[in-house]
Amino acid sequence: MSGELSSVRQDSFLRICRQRWICWIWMGVMLLCSGPSLEAQDEPRPTPSLSQQKVVEGLRITLQIDPFDGQETLIDGTDARVTFTIEDANSGEPLVGLHPLAWMHRREGKEAPSENRLKEMIAEFLGGLLSVTADHDLNQYFLLVLNGDRSISIIDPLISFSITKLRSLIGLPGEPVDWVLNSDKEQLLVTLPDENKVVVIDANRARIASEIEFGEGSEPVRLLLEPTGEAAWVSLDGTDQLARVDLRTLEVGPVLDLGSGRHTTAIDSDSRWLAATSTADGIITIIDLHDDFSTRTVKVGETPIAIAYAPLSARFLVASANGDTLHVIDPQTSEKSAGVKIPRGVIDIELEPSGRFAFLASPSAGVVVIVDTARGEITGSVTTALAPDEVVCSNSFAYIHDAERANIILVDLNRLSRDELVVTELGIGRKSMSDVSVGRQITSLLAPPPEGSSMFVANPGDKLVYYYVEGMMASMGNFQTYSRIPRGILVLDRSLQETGPGEYSTVVRFDKVGVLDVPFLIDQPRTVTNFQLEVKPIDSSIVELELVPVNVTYLEPKEVIRAGTSVDLQLKVTDSVSGEPVDGLKDVKVMLFALDGSHQDRLIAEGLGEGVYQFKGTFREQVRFGMMIEVPSRGLTFKSSVIQQIAVYPAEARK
Repeated sequence: MSGELSSVRQDSFLRICRQRWICWIWMGVMLLCSGPSLEAQDEPRPTPSLSQQKVVEGLRITLQIDPFDGQETLIDGTDARVTFTIEDANSGEPLVGLHPLAWMHRREGKEAPSENRLKEMIAEFLGGLLSVTADHDLNQYFLLVLNGDRSISIIDPLISFSITKLRSLIGLPGEPVDWVLNSDKEQLLVTLPDENKVVVIDANRARIASEIEFGEGSEPVRLLLEPTGEAAWVSLDGTDQLARVDLRTLEVGPVLDLGSGRHTTAIDSDSRWLAATSTADGIITIIDLHDDFSTRTVKVGETPIAIAYAPLSARFLVASANGDTLHVIDPQTSEKSAGVKIPRGVIDIELEPSGRFAFLASPSAGVVVIVDTARGEITGSVTTALAPDEVVCSNSFAYIHDAERANIILVDLNRLSRDELVVTELGIGRKSMSDVSVGRQITSLLAPPPEGSSMFVANPGDKLVYYYVEGMMASMGNFQTYSRIPRGILVLDRSLQETGPGEYSTVVRFDKVGVLDVPFLIDQPRTVTNFQLEVKPIDSSIVELELVPVNVTYLEPKEVIRAGTSVDLQLKVTDSVSGEPVDGLKDVKVMLFALDGSHQDRLIAEGLGEGVYQFKGTFREQVRFGMMIEVPSRGLTFKSSVIQQIAVYPAEARK
């Protein structure tokens, strides 16, 4: 199978990947044929109101925009939380458990979309085509891949684009070891121990926003996010300390002393207690986050490395790489209860969603034991894997990763809750992690997508990320890492999440000036409506003129383009109505990318006069390149641009 999803399985994958949307996709077709339940009322004139309400099909739907800067109008570049509240119009009861869909798209023309046009927009947005994506898709998620070449790939798994699914590639100024997303999915923190720093990546703009220096020899390794989302904790293994980073200000403090050795951390669900291991001293440090970060230590011995918090028993579970006891620690009293005998060599503890069962993975013993935390005893063991090194859970299954084989082992959690151990083994790829050198492996190679019934599995040996759907006997397909070794994966979820009874929200960066239509869709009862917003330019005194589209023509260079060279390339921009050259544009942007998806550059073309704009393109290797053009001031976007293919010849070739 090719690195991208095979063409045979592409449509099937997209359908399954959006299985919670299947009924809506079908409904989109039905809407076009039979007409939706669309409120019969005139669209109001565009308004900067950030709170709007409509009653449709017996539902009261409220759209609330809350800018993070506290402004009462939306300005270009504003970050804001977008919330839809859905209630019964008569009783006021919130409707929970829904999966609404919504988009935001800059209006074409001056009039609100007609009923038929609104149906067409929804059907187009559900289609997943690059040429018809919304400006803001509130149903979107991305796959983040931490690569072995000091980079992070951002992959769009939902888009139907045969050339590449690579959305962005972020270079890192050091060797990454651990990473974490903040609760709003706006910041991605990455530790670089060799550089003694943590980089903070703007997840919206896909670029490094700031760097946090911890000093020479500090060696920041592991990251832990507080459940409140206010802060992250960084283990400084070089100085045996634990540092707190305020995620609003990025200020560091306090910095707490630990014992010597390597440090792993865990925190309770209320952000009250934090526990950190110290492998060399064999101790656990308990930190009271509500009592001025006071600390106590508990001696456990034998290289404690795996730690997790069990919510049902309100205890920390600690396992040692060189010990055979699962220590159970009460954070309030710092007392250890009678331990549970377990195999030696446990390096990972994972609790399934209910919090009852803990999975303890020991690659040296080749076993995963399952502990019932409610009863404090082992309830089963899985010996199928040769070297189980981590466990990740979806809503229905525990996924056991095998470092020695290209296999995953699934444990049915529903059956486990009935005291039945049902195990399934699946092959995922061809090579195992042991076939390649991945350096210090801390980040997870498994990540569940938002739909909750599937799993992304990275295979460093194959240099691919596989997509598995529960109930299938093989993966549905895979995604290229473009010859990079994946060392970890995360899912960046941008879809609407239920954040309260009947409240569904996400975060949006409003970077499209003008009037935005907001199509909104619910499956049951079948409901379609449209809100509208207005985003003003930063300088509100600017009067928006009617856009006159432009045509852009690529001017072929006189000499062939050779691999390993940088070449000045030119474009001709003309008025699409008069055909006259257009000068003075400051926003002629070029996306130049290898068609194999290995890399891309975003460039600005400078005006030379007579409608000609020039930029310097770099062609690193002999592959075909693609080019797309954007001129926002004249209404041309990358999404509406035609892909221009550019041939690149070998460096030693002659013309």
